[in-house]
Amino acid sequence: MKINKPVFFNKSENKAEESSVDKKLPQLSYTYMKIALTVGLLVFIVLDMTNDPDSSAKIENVAENVVKAAEFQGMEQAEARMIKRFYGVNPKDYEGAVLYAPADNMDAHELLLVKLKDDTQKQTLRDAVEERLDTQLKSFEGYGAKQTALLQKHVFSEKGNYVLYVVGEHADAAQEAFAESL
Repeated sequence: MKINKPVFFNKSENKAEESSVDKKLPQLSYTYMKIALTVGLLVFIVLDMTNDPDSSAKIENVAENVVKAAEFQGMEQAEARMIKRFYGVNPKDYEGAVLYAPADNMDAHELLLVKLKDDTQKQTLRDAVEERLDTQLKSFEGYGAKQTALLQKHVFSEKGNYVLYVVGEHADAAQEAFAESL
């Protein structure tokens, strides 16, 4: 029978192992802190980039470019009272508002461009446009297939302090001109 020799633990070896673990722990938490700060910075940058800055562009210039792209040259700019009649909002409450509406009730082409005074007005205008669109869709339901198709392909765009609503064959081109004008 073989007798095993007793095993003796050297206290100095255990202390060396403990101290290496103690050194790794602060380095590990420091690494996690760097990662967390980097992720936080990236989130901040992305959120900052998604905010549309307010534009200083004049509404007249933006409207001219958008109307040209929408090919609404034959249409006349409507009076301010028509904005109130169609959308239920007072154009004087905004920094500027331009409406191109059809002279004929059987035409669905329409362009509304509004420069907001502040961001709190966005929801009011969004609701007004949605209500106008619903009204138009109901008006042409059943007999105005071409008008209904145009209304369903409408463009609604919010960019900074501007809002655009377009119904027409070239609504996408109008939206591009709108974005480039700001």
